[in-house]
Amino acid sequence: KEGTFGIRVAETIRVDTKKGGRIVNSEGNRDAEAWGKRAAWVDYSGPVADSIVGIAVLNHPTSFRFPTYWHVRTYGLFAANPFGQRDFERRQGVDGSHRLAEGDSIVLRYRVILHRGRADEAGIAERFAQYAAEAPAEIP
Repeated sequence: KEGTFGIRVAETIRVDTKKGGRIVNSEGNRDAEAWGKRAAWVDYSGPVADSIVGIAVLNHPTSFRFPTYWHVRTYGLFAANPFGQRDFERRQGVDGSHRLAEGDSIVLRYRVILHRGRADEAGIAERFAQYAAEAPAEIP
């Protein structure tokens, strides 16, 4: 469930340190409520030195299993996991695995934004809309 694309946030940003850290996703889930949820984007922000800064990860709509599941925790783990369905949904018979036939592929598309302020101040929802409208780069 740790994910295919993960980040550890700075100690001062972590929600659990109670210094002002905050998690929010595109669906409005906050902090611990964002764990295991599917969302187009997640933002983790909080204080570093004398500023509020954040990191947002956006999942492109053409990415495999969009919107992805997020293994984002109040202790600082921040990971996208399109294969974590079994761990996050905890329903019998649900399995997030995916078998590729020889020669097949999947594409995972994420954009990382480092920003000042909270998600709303940084315009993360609007920046996701711009990202979603972009044609994905061709992979040779």
